[in-house]
Amino acid sequence: MSARLALVDVSSEMSGVEFSTLYLAQNLERTHWSPLVICPGEGELPQLCRQNEIDVLIVPLTRLVATSVRLRGRRIPNPFALAWNALSFAITARRLAPILEREQIRLVVTKGLLAHYYGGLAARWARIPCVWHVQDRVSERAGALFPTLLSIGARVLARRVIADANSIARQLDIAMPRDRVNVVWNGVDTREFSPEMDGTRVRAEWTHAPDALLIGVIARLVAWKGQHVLLKAMVQLGNEFPNARVILVGSALFDTDEYAQSLKTETTRLGLGERVVFAGFRSDMPEALAALDVVAHTALEKDSTPLAVVSAMASGKAIVCSAVDGTAELFEEGVNGLLFPPGDANALVNQLRLVLGDSALRARLGQNAREFAERELSVEQFTRKCESVFERALEN
Repeated sequence: MSARLALVDVSSEMSGVEFSTLYLAQNLERTHWSPLVICPGEGELPQLCRQNEIDVLIVPLTRLVATSVRLRGRRIPNPFALAWNALSFAITARRLAPILEREQIRLVVTKGLLAHYYGGLAARWARIPCVWHVQDRVSERAGALFPTLLSIGARVLARRVIADANSIARQLDIAMPRDRVNVVWNGVDTREFSPEMDGTRVRAEWTHAPDALLIGVIARLVAWKGQHVLLKAMVQLGNEFPNARVILVGSALFDTDEYAQSLKTETTRLGLGERVVFAGFRSDMPEALAALDVVAHTALEKDSTPLAVVSAMASGKAIVCSAVDGTAELFEEGVNGLLFPPGDANALVNQLRLVLGDSALRARLGQNAREFAERELSVEQFTRKCESVFERALEN
C-alpha cells in the first residue's frame, strides 16, 4: 500500500519552488507514494496539480508580515514581526495538524521557508515525521541571525532535510547535524527541455530581425535576481553588438512590483527601450528557452540550483551565470558555462562579449551543459534521490 505524503507549499503561484513541487508530485513512484499538495489558496499550482490528477487541499495562511525594516538605508530584523509571525505559524499549524491526521498522512514534506515552520510545527503536533526541502539560502545581511533560526528550526522540526545545494547544507551546520542533511540538486524533464525544441514561434514574438542575438534572463522580477546588472552591461555592449536584445522572462513576485517598475524606468533612462523586452510569465518555457541564444543568470544572492538555470542547461543553452554560492556548483568555468562575480556589470560585459562574438563557443558551452544536465539534473534522478530521503525519514 502506498504511503500518503503531504507536500506543503508556501505559495499557490508558480515560481521555482512550486515547479519543483509539481515535478516531484508528478514523478513519485505511485506504488510507494500517494502525494497530496497543500497550498494556501487557489492559483496556478493547484490548477496544474488538478490537471495532472494530483490531489490538492487549500489551507489558508494566517497573515504574515515582513521580518525586516529599512533604517538609514539598511535592512535590520524587526523583532515585533518575528514575534507576530511565530504566532501566525502556530495558528496555521493548529489549523493544519488535524487535516494531516484526517488525510492519514505518513510523511510531511515542506516547501518554502515559511512552510518549513508552520508545516513542520503541524507535523510535530500530529506526530508525523517531517522532511524540509530547503531550496533557498537565507539572507546573511543580519549576520548569522536568520541562518541560525533556520538551522535551529530544522533540528527541532525536521527528521531530515533535503538541501538543493552544498551552500545550503553549510548554512544548516550551525545547529543541524550534517548526517540528517542530504544534498539533492533540482531536476527537470530533459525530454521536455531539450536542444531539439523549436523556438521559432516564440522568437518571432520577440524580434523580426534574422540576425538578432537574444540574451534571456529567466527569473522573477525581484531585486535580488539582479536584472538591473544586465541592463547596465547592455549599455556597454550596445555599440559592439547592435543586434543584441535582452529578454526578461518573468513577472513580479506575487503582489510586489516596485522592482519591475524600476527596471522599466531604468530601461528608458539608459536608452534601451527598443532593445529590452519584458516578456512576463511564460507557460511555454521549453519553447521560450529554445528561442534564446544566451541565458544570463544575474542573481545577487540566495540562489542555489534554480530551475531556470537547470532548465537552460538541459535546453543546451550557453549560460553566463553569477557565481552565487550554490549555483556555481553546477559549472566548470569555460566548460559548461561562464561565471562572473555577483553584481559585477563589467565582468558580465566581458563574459557576454565572449559568447556573443563566438557562435562556436556558444555551441560548445551549450552541448556540455546539456550533457551535464542529462547526467546530473534529470527529474528522474531528482525524484529517486528525494524518495530515498523520504524512506530514511520513515525508517527513523
